[in-house]
Amino acid sequence: MEQEDNKTLSDKILDYINSRKEDRLEKFDKETEKGIKAAKAEDLAAYEQQRFELRVAEEVRFKASVWLDDAAGRAKQLQLVTHALKFTHSDAKGTSIFADQYAGERDFIGTHSLEAPAIDIVGNAAALDVGKLLMLEDNSGKLLVHYIQQEDMSPFQPFTETQAQLAQWLEGFKLAVTAKDPSSNKLAKQLYWPLEEGGYHILMPLFATSLTHDIYDRIQTARFSEEQKTAREARRNDRVSDIHTVEFPDIAVQAFGGTKPQNISQLNSTRGGRAYLLSSAPPTWESQEQPPLKVKSIFKGPFSRKVYPQILGLKKFLVAKLHERSTWEIRNERAQRLDDIVDRLIGYAATVRSFPAGWSSHHECYLPEHQKLWLDPKRCGMDTEFAEAFDLKEWQGQVAEDFSRFLNSELERNSEIATGDVEFVQWKVLTAQELRLVKDDVEGAFHG
Repeated sequence: MEQEDNKTLSDKILDYINSRKEDRLEKFDKETEKGIKAAKAEDLAAYEQQRFELRVAEEVRFKASVWLDDAAGRAKQLQLVTHALKFTHSDAKGTSIFADQYAGERDFIGTHSLEAPAIDIVGNAAALDVGKLLMLEDNSGKLLVHYIQQEDMSPFQPFTETQAQLAQWLEGFKLAVTAKDPSSNKLAKQLYWPLEEGGYHILMPLFATSLTHDIYDRIQTARFSEEQKTAREARRNDRVSDIHTVEFPDIAVQAFGGTKPQNISQLNSTRGGRAYLLSSAPPTWESQEQPPLKVKSIFKGPFSRKVYPQILGLKKFLVAKLHERSTWEIRNERAQRLDDIVDRLIGYAATVRSFPAGWSSHHECYLPEHQKLWLDPKRCGMDTEFAEAFDLKEWQGQVAEDFSRFLNSELERNSEIATGDVEFVQWKVLTAQELRLVKDDVEGAFHG
């Protein structure tokens, strides 16, 4: 690894050309072996001489300067892009764009939001090796294509003795990243934008293949990486994990290229022709909170529905730990679950207290008087008798008793934890402590 890090970009260019050479010669030699076995004895010498001469020609073709001459000439057959047209329609023949070095403001999400956007390759698959050459990077992470954009040919200097040849290579390779004579196409998306002085600009929205690839990688990592698998397993088994799970709900999959995704682009082929679409559906409608009318207690409907999952979780926990020795971990977990229910009670009460003053005087409000005092303190400003009852503070203890009866009633639905075992006695003591905190919180809120 250290030896690789010490290589210059010129070294990497030479290594790439040599790897292409080795692949070609290996294939050539296998073809020669098959030909020798199939050749007649009288034709064998001539065949071997012919193949020897062809092999020498192949080796010459992969001399660095010769190969780069050819690569620069073929570069016009492909484009290195960040925004590609063929995703709009596979037969569209217009211009794609290479725009990975945006220097303006980043007030919205786009390809410019990526520090190092993946670069896609479109065009003739036979010239794909040229695209891979331009994707080589130096030890700082700068790509060869960026050198081309800046007209810096220093990485190619060791392979030529003339500036004219360097200039020829630069001109050729630039065609892979330059939109020469940009054009639209009848199969492209087009928008004609009117100008104040008359006439129109034609705008051609292009598919952001680099952004799509980054989104794809992130979703794949969130769904299938070993780290996320471990985190989700910990969540399913109620184990502590330092790793946050990442979810992308309601994603859709968009396919490009059918059975030949490589005909669209290189990155599309890498993704197997798939791209993910994040949901842009509006939020699910949730009914607005309403005053608790037509109920005889907030603990028999409005609040009990809100804490059903928490009550169920507490019951399952108590059943699971019923016959275990009481430990600090168990008591702490039990206290945290109860705190969660109490916090939700306080939060619900705060929501109800935000309704317009006097809602509890409505003829369809069947709540007991102490719950009305708890949940509608603003009514004191318009109802003298109500204000006097509020100041007596008797409602605080009554509300705490309501909550205690509600919780006990829920637990009594399970005969195992409704028995008078030591754990349940300890739970009642803990409940009493928490209810005192509820009363303190309610009193402070009303006087606040």
